[in-house]
Amino acid sequence: MAAVAATVGRRQSEKKWMMWTLWAAGIGLLLVEMNAGMEYLEAGLRQNVGNLLGWLPAMGVITLKVAEQAVWHWGTLAVVLRAVPLAAMGLILVGISVSLQK
Repeated sequence: MAAVAATVGRRQSEKKWMMWTLWAAGIGLLLVEMNAGMEYLEAGLRQNVGNLLGWLPAMGVITLKVAEQAVWHWGTLAVVLRAVPLAAMGLILVGISVSLQK
């Protein structure tokens, strides 16, 4: 019986050693894969941020072009807004003169 117990104890210690070895290998592989994943993510971010920074000046120029067009249109709108009161005053004077003649 003692021999059987010793053999079982030895096999369990061999299994524990093997189990800890597999755990260590699994954790090592997990860390290596996480490191590779982080490098992949970092490379993707570098590329996308580089593209974003490449687009940033173009977006600035587009914004300035839109602002320039808006300024031109605001100038046209100012002329129209100045002309509307004059036209309205002319219509009001015509309306007053028509009503006075009746």
